[in-house]
Amino acid sequence: MAKRAKMMTPDPVSPIGEAAMPRAASGDAGITLSERLPSSFVQVQAWPDTVAKAAKVIDKLAGEGVTIMATGPGRWLIESDETGLEDSLRKALKTDAAAVTGLTHARVVITASGLKVDWVLASGIALDFANMEPGDVALTAHHGIPLTIRRLPDVADRKAYDLTVFSSYARDFWGWLERAGEEVGLAVA
Repeated sequence: MAKRAKMMTPDPVSPIGEAAMPRAASGDAGITLSERLPSSFVQVQAWPDTVAKAAKVIDKLAGEGVTIMATGPGRWLIESDETGLEDSLRKALKTDAAAVTGLTHARVVITASGLKVDWVLASGIALDFANMEPGDVALTAHHGIPLTIRRLPDVADRKAYDLTVFSSYARDFWGWLERAGEEVGLAVA
């Protein structure tokens, strides 16, 4: 069997660019945005007869610095603060158990938080944000831009969400968030 070539992974570069540079709101910030480039971001898709095996391997990853999001039957998005997640999963899940796809350079995570975050997000995303509990995940879209939204725990009585977007759409989506947030006051952290 041919060896799989190692892909070079360059240092991450923000697809949002200078727009994501920290700045204070003029007045009170109803929403605060920040950009995060994941160290490791992987999708795992188990075959119908190997879901339990894949789930067992994935459950062992749970812990500090690892976020596991179930996004469909036998499908997970997994984010880690450490590099090497894709290689670890490929070793643990042979191709007969699941497909492992590295998405580290293909996704950007935008964290949106604040007292008005639900209102801003609901102005362009058809989702019931008021009823999302911390840990809930939703796959949705904004004007054709696919999104994975994860509700985070509240911080200082402010709701927060991680909005995972394809890198190629990140700048456009960020621009919409800025325009939508201007009405309630926008800060970038």
